[in-house]
Amino acid sequence: MTFNKGPTFKPMTQEMFPTYRFLGIAVQPLTKADLLKTIESIVLSNDHNCIIGNHNLHSLYLFHHDSDMREFYEASTYTHADGISLILLAKLFELPLRRIHRNTYLDWIEDFFAMAEQKSWRIYFLGGPPSMVDRVPARLHSQFPGLQVRCHQGFDAFDPDTEVWKEIEEFSPHVILAGMGMPIQERWIMQARSRVNTHLFLPCGAAIEYFLRIQRPPPRWIGQLGMEWLYRLITRPRKLFRRYLIEPLVLLPMVLRELTKDRADADK
Repeated sequence: MTFNKGPTFKPMTQEMFPTYRFLGIAVQPLTKADLLKTIESIVLSNDHNCIIGNHNLHSLYLFHHDSDMREFYEASTYTHADGISLILLAKLFELPLRRIHRNTYLDWIEDFFAMAEQKSWRIYFLGGPPSMVDRVPARLHSQFPGLQVRCHQGFDAFDPDTEVWKEIEEFSPHVILAGMGMPIQERWIMQARSRVNTHLFLPCGAAIEYFLRIQRPPPRWIGQLGMEWLYRLITRPRKLFRRYLIEPLVLLPMVLRELTKDRADADK
């Protein structure tokens, strides 16, 4: 599937961050503060249809098995690390990614909402079933009463007759959050870039489900230890068994090949 990538402009602040490349992917070393400042920069500088993607071990697997995902990351303005596995892999390739550069949505989405409320940004969220989406505005307004937000369930996002496009055009959001899981949300974003005009797309996965406590969020100290994946596997084994136990094994030969190649090149 090929998408029209639509208009996009790279913020000048991108030059502030190096790009680390390994295993075919590219990642910028963004701390939580960097990430929030970058979002602010994109919106305030009137950039259009930018994307901030994120990489973890699951996305690394998808990147090498799904051409749509490769197009998505090629179009992304920034890509940050959303898993300790990416940090550890980067260290194997002697790249200076550190734990401080690991930013999952649970660590910063409430700071993002607070910033959006303060700056009067309009936020559009797409994802989840109607029963969940109906709860999002009230939950957000209980914590961020001034936040301007609209939501739409994600099950008709690709329907030719969906109201999503009309709603987005009328609301004119500064930021669109797509929470439909990989790779569905990334495919929708690539389609949306040719149909809507916004400042920024953020693929947020299950972040809103955690925010609503539909899913029990992992304790943040577990994330700092790099064991969040184990917590999620234990709480949702049937859904996440393949992601956390099979996909890493599929990736292992590629990692070993790349390490061997890098070390052979270094010895020359």
